[in-house]
Amino acid sequence: MPTYPKGYRDIDLDFIANPVTGDIATVADTNSVKRGISNILMTENRERLFNPELGSGIKNLLFEPMTDLTIERLEGEITSAISAWEDRAELLEIGIVAEPDNNRYRVAVIFRIINQIEEQTLELFLQRER
Repeated sequence: MPTYPKGYRDIDLDFIANPVTGDIATVADTNSVKRGISNILMTENRERLFNPELGSGIKNLLFEPMTDLTIERLEGEITSAISAWEDRAELLEIGIVAEPDNNRYRVAVIFRIINQIEEQTLELFLQRER
């Protein structure tokens, strides 16, 4: 068993070149896990051709009326998507606030990276795409 902490590293989906090597830049550790969660939540089921199960049903719920029931269903979709697809994170809490004037939801996902003590927060807005 290694005595050093395991780090996580993904490519930067902005495809920015590393200024030193010229290769595609990477994101590491906390940013890597946050981007992974965000990508899972923003991906619709059956959207990825070779992995149709990956994703969540969040986008379908954005066209429902902004009620407490819709918020509960969003929480359930977020919980099941993160539990199923992001093994690097332990989900602690989800906070959703409806913003009807802006026609969106403000979502805060509080999680802990596996084998780390510090809690992390990912904040994002869910809104219908135009």
